[in-house]
Amino acid sequence: MSQMETPEVADAPPLKKTPERLLALSPEEAFQVRHWWQRLALSPEALATHTKAPPWPKAMRARLKRCESAETAMLSEGFRHLWQRLPDAPAVPRDARLQQWACIALVLAELRDETPSATLGSRLGQEKNGTGKPRMSELRFQQLMDCHSPDELVQRLRRALALIDKRDISVVHLADNIALWWREYRGQPAAQPSKRLGFVWANDYFDALAKYQRESD
Repeated sequence: MSQMETPEVADAPPLKKTPERLLALSPEEAFQVRHWWQRLALSPEALATHTKAPPWPKAMRARLKRCESAETAMLSEGFRHLWQRLPDAPAVPRDARLQQWACIALVLAELRDETPSATLGSRLGQEKNGTGKPRMSELRFQQLMDCHSPDELVQRLRRALALIDKRDISVVHLADNIALWWREYRGQPAAQPSKRLGFVWANDYFDALAKYQRESD
């Protein structure tokens, strides 16, 4: 267990297998981050369909949304609740892992609701209101894939979520994407190109784009 505070474990339901493909997170991390987000963002009525645990105060999420960097997020109560639930990962330096999960917390705090298994790339590539154009332009999508720093990644992901109304995307997929970005940022890309973030995002984005472009031809 991550060493920051004594964890609360009694409020979590039994671990269940997530339906999402995981490239960087462990199944336990995926479960814990979703359960954390549910308590952070869902209404009491919606949360009750997932767990008996009560929601956290709205101010907790609001503070995370105001944070401008991973460093400020680490000082927030919302992040501490997430960190103390994560399993140990001895292979990853603690400081790097703190930054990674702080970035995840910053981005996930923006989400209003989720659709399990829905990916970021596919949502950004969806047609915008019958215009024949994607929700995120190809230029901005290329910029998203070319982030060079954690702060830039958080900033561009927040903007990307605003384009899809901050909903209908999988919490687990998004957290896994950020963890995968961090793995590659640390110089540890997957040996298989299809398991690298650029391929994952581009494949989902252009598959979504092709669906309505073919129909308009």
